[in-house]
Amino acid sequence: MIEATDDIDFARDEERLGRSRRTLSRSASKGEARRIARGAYVPEETWRDATASERYLAQVAAVALTRRSPAVVSHWSAAAMHGLPRIGAWPTHIHFTVPVSASSGTKNGIVKHALPLVDDDIEVVAGIAVTSLTRTLLDIAATSTFRDAVVVADAALLVDRYGHRPPMVTREQLEAAWERAQPMRAHAKTKAVLQFAETRAETPIESVSRVSMRAIGVPRPMLQLAHYDSQGFIGETDFAWPDFGAVGEADGDQKYLDAAFRRGRTPEQVLLDEKHREDRLRALPRRVARWPWSVAVSPRLLRRRLEALGLPTGYHW
Repeated sequence: MIEATDDIDFARDEERLGRSRRTLSRSASKGEARRIARGAYVPEETWRDATASERYLAQVAAVALTRRSPAVVSHWSAAAMHGLPRIGAWPTHIHFTVPVSASSGTKNGIVKHALPLVDDDIEVVAGIAVTSLTRTLLDIAATSTFRDAVVVADAALLVDRYGHRPPMVTREQLEAAWERAQPMRAHAKTKAVLQFAETRAETPIESVSRVSMRAIGVPRPMLQLAHYDSQGFIGETDFAWPDFGAVGEADGDQKYLDAAFRRGRTPEQVLLDEKHREDRLRALPRRVARWPWSVAVSPRLLRRRLEALGLPTGYHW
């Protein structure tokens, strides 16, 4: 696991310690270290064991800390610094926002966005100037797909009903940032993302499923609705349509593999608990549909699951 800047070795620091700047490059030539930016290296074993997100975060930090001219980490690179999720692979480029008087463009793996920033748009994360969480969400909403923007907005707005952590940002803060940023490009698109984002979408697969449901035109579902029977509390479902006696569950790997979601249970026990819960839901009665990532990302495939639940289409969200 790579811990932001802690596991990065900089050639400039070698000189301060009385060693040659070439020490790290020689380690890289021997396969003992991985060069991730000019003058920045990570031990090869650490790099090999890191996740894709950790690798990208390390590259963002390394490039930011070795730049000769000041710039603010932004867009998807800032999202990585803030710990926001991303669907699919992280970018191959590092994104910075530079003053409007500077030139924008892409060169040598660096994307420069010439945009105006005010003091409230900038904060420091791990010693690096980064666009604030609210500004980062707006930038992603303006430049990315609606689906990807909703995923990060949902993650930032999520209200932990168990009280383990507060939301990263409130809807009021995000809307205030949108007002402050005007005039901005793609203002209608960014506003649509803010209006669609939810505080009860617990995982990216739920966010993606909602975007597909919107495209299909099924009725808007209730999120995390609690269900009860004669035995008491059954559980909360990802999606529920009480008027149609239907519920839906988006089954990502996180439910079975993430320790935080398992809460001390084995993956096998989670599977058994899910089966027992579904049996109780069906006995209410409720029609139940489950779908994996491959269905969540495809409105065509998800339509089949939802139509089998008896849900109509033609609704506009």
